Amino acid sequence: MAQKRGLTLVELLIVIFIFASSFGCFALALGAVDELFALIELKKAHTWLQRTFIEACQTGRPFILKYTTRSASASKLYVQWLDTLEEDVFDSCKGCYFRGMSASESYSVYSPQWHTLTPGVTIKVTNGSKVSSKSLGYIVISPYCYITVRKDPP
Repeated sequence: MAQKRGLTLVELLIVIFIFASSFGCFALALGAVDELFALIELKKAHTWLQRTFIEACQTGRPFILKYTTRSASASKLYVQWLDTLEEDVFDSCKGCYFRGMSASESYSVYSPQWHTLTPGVTIKVTNGSKVSSKSLGYIVISPYCYITVRKDPP
């Protein structure tokens, strides 16, 4: 009589372990990719802000930089030009989220006459909209329009 050959319990556990560890590695890699895309969006936002300040300085146009306060996050930054009331938007497509570190202010005004931003602002950039989301860095804009990206808060 022919003997039936099936999986033993040890073989079944080994197969389950291999699938579980493969899935775990894939999930970790996917999380790292999300963080990498969020860091790329942070750099894009930094470049967009620098380009906006350069354009405003060269054309002599005042603007309002709009952002959220500590209590909320948004995936967009807004610039409203005061001479034409047009609005430019940087949209990270939910790749990263911006939160102004001021408790009360939600906007800053750029004056081309003095090349100043009042008040200066620190914008925290996170990978999620919740308060507990991981911090990717801080965009710091001084009152004299010096824009930097820092890992730690100022």
